[in-house]
This record gives sequence, C-alpha cells and structure tokens, in this order.
Amino acid sequence: MARLAVPRLPGIVPVASADPSLAVQALRSFIDGHHTVAVLTGAGCSTESGIPDYRSPEGSYSKGHRPMTHQHFMGDVEHRKRYWARSIVGYRHFDAAQPNTAHTALAELEKLGWVSSLVTQNVDGLHGQAGSQRVVELHGHNNEVECQSCGALSPRRNFQEVLQQVNDAWIDHWLDPEVIDIRADGDAHIAVEDFKAFQVPGCEVCGTGVLKPNVVFFGGSIKAEVKQQALNAVLDAERLLVAGTSLPVGSSIRLARAAHEAGKDIMILNIGPTRADQWAKEKIEGRCGELLPLVLPEQCL
Repeated sequence: MARLAVPRLPGIVPVASADPSLAVQALRSFIDGHHTVAVLTGAGCSTESGIPDYRSPEGSYSKGHRPMTHQHFMGDVEHRKRYWARSIVGYRHFDAAQPNTAHTALAELEKLGWVSSLVTQNVDGLHGQAGSQRVVELHGHNNEVECQSCGALSPRRNFQEVLQQVNDAWIDHWLDPEVIDIRADGDAHIAVEDFKAFQVPGCEVCGTGVLKPNVVFFGGSIKAEVKQQALNAVLDAERLLVAGTSLPVGSSIRLARAAHEAGKDIMILNIGPTRADQWAKEKIEGRCGELLPLVLPEQCL
C-alpha cells in the first residue's frame, strides 16, 4: 500500500515533509470521473465544522466522556433525564453547525457524477445540508426525534423548545449558559447531579412513548433496510473512498470488507491508522477539508 502525507493546518498536527501535490494527484486519479466512486465518511469530515468526535486527542473519550448507550437511555428514566437536560446546552451547538469544505466538495463531486453515493457514520446531517442527494445515514439523524412506541418522527429543534419551556425554572436554577464542554452525543457536560425535577415530555402522537434522538446509540441496532442500502451503495460503485474515519465500529468496517472482497479499489483519506489499511491500494494522511476541494475541476472552484 502506498502512503502519502500532506502538510496539515498549523497548530493542529506536525507538518509532514511529503509534497502535497502528490496526494492531490493521487486523489484526482482515484476520483477521475471515469469510475463510479462510493464514499464512506466519518467524524473527520465534520470536526472542521466544530462537531466533536469520540476518538481524536481532543475528542470526547480524551475528556473522560462516556457515550450514552441504547440500554441506559431506554432502561433508566434518570439516564434519559440527564441526557435531555445536557442537550439543552449541547444541541444548540450541533444545530448551529454548518457544512465545511469537505461536505461541499463531496456534494459538487456528486453533481459532476464522479461520486455515485455517500454512506456516512455521522448523524449531523451536514452532507445533506451541503447538497449531497444520494446519502445513506448509517447511524441515523440527530436532527429528529423518534417515538420508541409508535415510530412517529418530529424535528428535534421543536422538541428542544418544548424541553426548555417545561423546564424553565430548572434551567434558571441549574444551568450555566457559558458551558462549552460539548459531547459527541449531542449533549454537553454540566455540573449537575440532581435531575429529579427535570421533565421529559412523552410522544404527542401516542401520548406515552419514549422520545429518543433518531440515532443509533452505542449498543443499539441499525435497521436492516439501512444496512442493505449502505451495502448496495458500496457494491454498486466501482471504487470506495474512505474519508475521515478509522472505521471503528462493525457497521462501517463491514462495508470496507465487502468492497475488498468484491475486488474494488479502496483509497483511504484519514489522519492516523484505520481498520481497512491492509485493503487499501493507497492511503493519504491528511484532512478531508483541505484535500477534497482540490479534486474539483477549476470551473467548480
């Protein structure tokens, strides 16, 4: 496997010595407009939009955060109260995030017909906001809430407003508006231990159902139809670009393995090792937001 490194943003990581033009040339050769390319993205595509990740040196794990699990959220009302109380602060940050140059470049490459489909592990919806149309959101969408009883979907922004209205006194008493310790789950760390008085309304459609972000928490299950859509997107393309992810979970490494077993060329654009390095013909150590725009033809810039 050939490896290429490129200079990175000052103050983020050390500058590499390799010629960045070689990395750009390699990407352009891979996404050449003559082969259909599926793209599998992860947190590295969204960190430049201010969305925190789990595993980087500045990610949630490094700060001691532990992700919400499906079992805790569904099995314990106190865990649900804590999550939704923390989201009062945290979700504002996520809702304000905007697509970065990686998202817009991938959307332009789709318009050109060079990228045939995109599978993302991210739940921020930024690929869609940037204009990508053929997107499979493997782990759901953080901008919706889903009733776990009747399946009704509603905008999360509306539910956050209801949460604030019914908990106005609690918020005034407990929350520090200056909290900036945002978590990758869509909430934030707050210095509160007592959530007994915090209220979490149930589903307005069925009246009793538990409302949960329409995402796959750790320990949860991806719907069978979503798994199949993602697999079809990868297998229907001639090549696979893995961008901004180490492929840490089974749902994503499964797709890279399927591409490898089908004999498809794989390129990786990521900072650090990935679980698919052994299958890639070429790997570029670099930031998605820096390199992907350079693949575009001049008329798109």
